[in-house]
Amino acid sequence: MLTQPPGLDRLVILVPTLLQAAFFFALGASVASFVNVIAWRWPRGQGIVNPPSRCSTCGRSLQWWENIPILSWIALRGRCRSCGVRIGCSHVLVELGVAALFAATVVLLYGGPFTERAAPDATWWTRLGAWETAPALLAVLSLWGCLIAASLIDAETGYIPLGITSLAMGVGLVAMTAQGCMTRATDPFLLPGWPTGFLTPMWVGVGLGGLIGVASAAVLLWKNWLPRSFATIDPIEEVAASVARKEVMKEFLFLALPLVGCIAGGWLFRDAALPAPLAALGASALGLLVGAATIWLTRIFGTLAFGREAMGLGDVHLMAAAGCVIGWRDSLITYLLAPFLALIWVLISGGLAKMRGKTARELPYGPHLALACMIVFLLRPWVVPITSTLFGLP
Repeated sequence: MLTQPPGLDRLVILVPTLLQAAFFFALGASVASFVNVIAWRWPRGQGIVNPPSRCSTCGRSLQWWENIPILSWIALRGRCRSCGVRIGCSHVLVELGVAALFAATVVLLYGGPFTERAAPDATWWTRLGAWETAPALLAVLSLWGCLIAASLIDAETGYIPLGITSLAMGVGLVAMTAQGCMTRATDPFLLPGWPTGFLTPMWVGVGLGGLIGVASAAVLLWKNWLPRSFATIDPIEEVAASVARKEVMKEFLFLALPLVGCIAGGWLFRDAALPAPLAALGASALGLLVGAATIWLTRIFGTLAFGREAMGLGDVHLMAAAGCVIGWRDSLITYLLAPFLALIWVLISGGLAKMRGKTARELPYGPHLALACMIVFLLRPWVVPITSTLFGLP
C-alpha cells in the first residue's frame, strides 16, 4: 500500500493559492512599475502617460523588453543600454515590495494560514472565495497601490496629491457597493466578517448622511462658497500662532455639513431595512468618515494648541481613502498604531545616522499611516486582540 509523504496533502491543498500568489506577484510588479512612473513624474510636473518611458539621462525611449518589471533591471545589470548610466535599485525594490505585498495579501486572505487563530469575522474571505469577493479584493489592491504612490511622493516632497487619494476613495466606495450587490443574503452583515465592519441600520445611515454632507461641502469649497484654510500662506512660511489658529478655525465650516448629515442620516435610517448595496455603501462611507476624522481633529486641535499647522490635509485624505476599504474599526486601530511606527523610525534612523556621523532623515507622517494600515489589515488576527485589550475597541 502506497503512502503519501507527510505534508503532501497540505501542499496539494495550497497549490491553487500558490498559483494565485504567483499571478498576483506578477500583477503587483506591473502595478509597482506604474507607481514608480507616477512617483517620479508627478512631483516634476510631467505627464503620466506621455512621453513614453525613457532614460532620464540620455533621453532614449525604452524598448518593450526594457520595461518588464524586475527582470529588465536584472538583464540590463542596473544600467542604461545606451549611455551606461547606473539605474538606481530603488525602482526594482519598489517593484519587489509591491509584488510581495500583493502576493501576501492573496495568501493571507484566501490561503487560510490564519483561519485557526482568527476570530470568526476574519474568515469572510476564505468562506466566500476569490470570485465572490472580487470587488472587495480590487478595492484592497487599488488601495495598496495608491498608498505606495502617495507615500513615495510624500517622502520626497512632503505633499500627498489629492488625485491619488481621490482615486482610492472612488474605487473603494464603488467596489464595496458592488460587493454588496454580489452578496447572496438580503443583508450583507448577516455574513459575519463583512470587510468594513458590522453595522446597525442607524450607523449605516450615519455613514450615508455623512457622505452626502462631505460631497456637499466639497462642492461649496470648489465653488469658493466656503473659505479655504491657509490658502494664501506659503507652506514653508512661518506664520504667527494667532494666524495659524484663525486659519484652522475655517475648517470647522467644512466639517459642519458632514456632521449635520451624520445626525440626519442616523435618525432617518435608524429602523430602516436597507438593501445590501446601500448598506455596503453606508459601511464604507462610515469608514471614510472615521478615518478622516481621526486625523482631521488631530490637525485642528493640534494647531489650536501649539499655534502651528499640525498634520496635513493630505494625511486626512489618505486616511479617508483607507477607511473606505478597511472600515471604521481598522481605521481607528491604524490611527493608534501609526505613532508607534513613527517613533520606531525616528529611533532607528537616528541611531544609524549617528553611527555614520550624518543627520537623520525626516520622514513625513503619510508613510507611517500607510504602513500601519497594511499591518492592521493583513495581520488582523493578531493585531485586533491586542488593540481590543489595550484600547477596548470591539
